[in-house]
Amino acid sequence: NMDNFTYQYLKDLLEIGHEIEFDFGGIFCSINNCQNENHKASWYFSTNHKDEFTDTFLADFYDVESLLTSLDKIKIKEKSLEEIIDQNLYDSSSLTIF
Repeated sequence: NMDNFTYQYLKDLLEIGHEIEFDFGGIFCSINNCQNENHKASWYFSTNHKDEFTDTFLADFYDVESLLTSLDKIKIKEKSLEEIIDQNLYDSSSLTIF
């Protein structure tokens, strides 16, 4: 049950290496870690809206401080990630944690 899923909890999960996906207003959003072309593990924020894709570099995998700072700057449709999560603006049935 994710009724009490908060932005702080999302950050806690990412901090220990989990990845997260959710749908917000028809935009599929994900926060994943993957290797870049230099085989360096990094965090990315990705969106897919009607097959229009964006990938935003957030931080190197082990740079938790930069990751958390970058998360605070994410905006989707003028809403911060914190607003989207804490105000339950996303489709809660779409929330997936890996």
